Amino acid sequence: MNLDFFNDLINKVKESDVVQNFMEELSNHLEKANEKGENQTNSHQNNKQENLYQVVDFSANGVFLQNTNNNKIFEETNMPQEIMDKIGNDYILSYENGTYNIEEEITEDFMNSMVGIQEYEKIKQDFINESNILEIDPNTHYKVQTRNKDYTMLSYGENSTLKVPNELIPYFTNEQTILNYKDGKFEKVVE
Repeated sequence: MNLDFFNDLINKVKESDVVQNFMEELSNHLEKANEKGENQTNSHQNNKQENLYQVVDFSANGVFLQNTNNNKIFEETNMPQEIMDKIGNDYILSYENGTYNIEEEITEDFMNSMVGIQEYEKIKQDFINESNILEIDPNTHYKVQTRNKDYTMLSYGENSTLKVPNELIPYFTNEQTILNYKDGKFEKVVE
């Protein structure tokens, strides 16, 4: 047999559109998979800002944290073990200069602000009965004006205000936070 014939045949197979298309598609697929991996890493890194985070759950790889500004939850897999050993659900952590720190005073205050389900439902029902919240347009946005020990004053419309028990207001709000009232509770408006 003639070896030139086999070499010509192999070269023609290499040049065929089917093989070239397969090689191009494989290359594109690998490139996209690589980009997706980078985007997931970047997306995870973008979640970490200098801010406060609430521990919402633990995973096999780390801990799930909720950003207290925008309520987005992400899995943190690079939490130092010394912090993992000290924290539990609802602990508050700060993230500054690439480091997590346990915010013990904020955590304690947050834990003390929690009420039981029955007490919460009673506070909510009393608020509904004493206010005109159900008569207000459900698309209304409320702005936090002031917070004191027991109540938060919200403004809405042109000159209207509403006095709300703190138990019904998201814990991590401050003056200027915008809220709406949806499905029986106040929630932050995240833009």
